[in-house]
Amino acid sequence: MKKVWKKGIATTAIVTALAMLSGACSGGSSGNGNDNPAATNAPSGGSSSAPTESAGGGKLFDKPMTFKWLVSDRKEAPVRNDWPVFDQIRELTNVTVEFEPVADGMAEKQQILIATNSVPDFMLTGNTDARAYGPDGVFLDLSKYLDIAPNLKAYYEEYPEAKAVVTGSDGGLYGVPMLEGTGFNYSWIVRRDLMDKYGIKDPTNPDEFYNMLKTLKEHHPDTYPLVPERATNLSAENLFSPFLTAFTGLSGLLAFDPNQQEYVFAPESSGFKDTLEYMNKLYDEKLLDPEFLIMKSAQWEERMLSGKGLVSWFWKTRIQMFNNNAEKAGMIDGYEMDTMPLFASPGIEPYLFSRNMVSGSGITISGKIKDPEAAVRFLDFLMGERGSDLLSLGIEGETYERVNGEAKFLESLGPAPYSILRGDYGIWYPGIALDFGKSREAEVLSEAAQRIEDLYLPRLVEAPKSLVMTPAETDLEKAKKSNLNTYMDQKISEFIAGRTPINDNTIKAFVDQSVKLGAHELRDMYNASYQRTYGGS
Repeated sequence: MKKVWKKGIATTAIVTALAMLSGACSGGSSGNGNDNPAATNAPSGGSSSAPTESAGGGKLFDKPMTFKWLVSDRKEAPVRNDWPVFDQIRELTNVTVEFEPVADGMAEKQQILIATNSVPDFMLTGNTDARAYGPDGVFLDLSKYLDIAPNLKAYYEEYPEAKAVVTGSDGGLYGVPMLEGTGFNYSWIVRRDLMDKYGIKDPTNPDEFYNMLKTLKEHHPDTYPLVPERATNLSAENLFSPFLTAFTGLSGLLAFDPNQQEYVFAPESSGFKDTLEYMNKLYDEKLLDPEFLIMKSAQWEERMLSGKGLVSWFWKTRIQMFNNNAEKAGMIDGYEMDTMPLFASPGIEPYLFSRNMVSGSGITISGKIKDPEAAVRFLDFLMGERGSDLLSLGIEGETYERVNGEAKFLESLGPAPYSILRGDYGIWYPGIALDFGKSREAEVLSEAAQRIEDLYLPRLVEAPKSLVMTPAETDLEKAKKSNLNTYMDQKISEFIAGRTPINDNTIKAFVDQSVKLGAHELRDMYNASYQRTYGGS
């Protein structure tokens, strides 16, 4: 398998925005310019708010401008309009950003805006939608403005995969895909204090993991040691994911096989039955929380903090958050969450896919915007080193410092200061930040966090490249995937909970029905798309 390790991210051409911008205009007024769609057909030869990028350090625009930025709000770090980072952005660009937070329903709102061809000036859009609707005039063709956007141009050159996933049928570029940086998100989460107390060693295979849970259950009979964060079996965050990989060597049901470099249907592999039998055993012996079918995030957090849950699989950053919250609550003496290595069955190499460098969505600009040059220039500023530093790192001396030439968040902010950075400053904010890779590289890791990196980085395998599907392929996915996923998720839960017996006949029936619902069609389509775009490389 091809391994990947953590590395630096270029500072001039990276976008990880998860944002929706709306209502931009020049001259200090707002409005999306829907009364003048012809204004965006091509560069006009001069923006109404001309740039003043002089050697003396003038602002990006000589007239004030306002951009309204629609963004998903976060409970732990609410969106604010007085973030100091955006005061500095205004000083450098003459642009005021007005945030419009949305608590719920962002995805639905995006689809309505696209369907009615009334998208705001800037917004977060799935790459598939950008490709599909860009040529119809819903989104601005950024390829026509690369001569005034050096950071955007460099970005497309550095990340050809990102360019490929937003290239429309007419050859235009209709978005700026988000980039996540290298590294990984998930890890095992375990009560290290209890592991040490009972002399439990880190497991290296499923049998040892089972014995670990049995020992924890014997000492804490009022617990269900293994607790999932959520009920679905199809997400990478759920417990089914690492078990499936441990028994099959595949990550996901319609999985990309890193050895064969092709998509396969995991339930047809010999280890699939072993996965179900193993998880059913954990369920029957009350080692797996019986409410795994209905688990919600709040329930999971309560169990893990109160000591009713002892082991899980989720975002690695939650380990430090659990420790911080447990210390504040003072409920359990010696409480210590930690991680443990990946494990797998004999003959299978344990691994974890890295983050997808190119996200499935990114920034788009309305095809009806009044001043396309101004909008592109502002986006280009945010993609450049100065803008990226502000959104990803904040204010030098206040939120970060340079250590041997590398940016590092101030230790005075404390370990895992995500809520502080996001809530107080607007830094590293999902839906706003343009370079998550830069933010992650600036983390000052605790000893426990560094342990996670040391254990998992050598096991990382490069994530599969983003697929570039044709309209017909996209229609096929929309027609098949939802029903297929619903069926597979439900049946896997039934297998685990013992509601459907696990044997060769029931597994065959499961595979046959999945194939009827489109499993092989989707597998073959994904392979065709992958081969067409990347030649199987």
